[in-house]
Amino acid sequence: MPREELSRIERLLLVHLLDHRGNQVRFEADQWTTEFGIARKFATEDPADLKNAMRALEMSRMIYRRTQYVVGYSEPKHVLSLTATGHRMALEVQRAVGATEGEEFVPLEPADTAGAPPPGGRGSPADR
Repeated sequence: MPREELSRIERLLLVHLLDHRGNQVRFEADQWTTEFGIARKFATEDPADLKNAMRALEMSRMIYRRTQYVVGYSEPKHVLSLTATGHRMALEVQRAVGATEGEEFVPLEPADTAGAPPPGGRGSPADR
């Protein structure tokens, strides 16, 4: 599916999931990748349009849904993640947004990791 055929909400969802992809490698997913977290993030959008956009992206195999533990919840939740195709499309959308704003493309950094232990470390001595 060419980038031009994606709706505005579909493009926003792809970039949102791209921004939060770094948190998918841990055993617990980020709350912003759950259906509830996405609904909160896009609260100004029509819920029916948002649900249709998620369904369209899932049917076109740009995103997939899985059940996973989520930070802050005691039971597993449905989490949305980018497929390889969706990841490529999200990068294209991100580049196009940067180009239309007249900026040089700068890849987004992974989501805020404040309070997270350093990579490969065990956190502070108090956490041990």
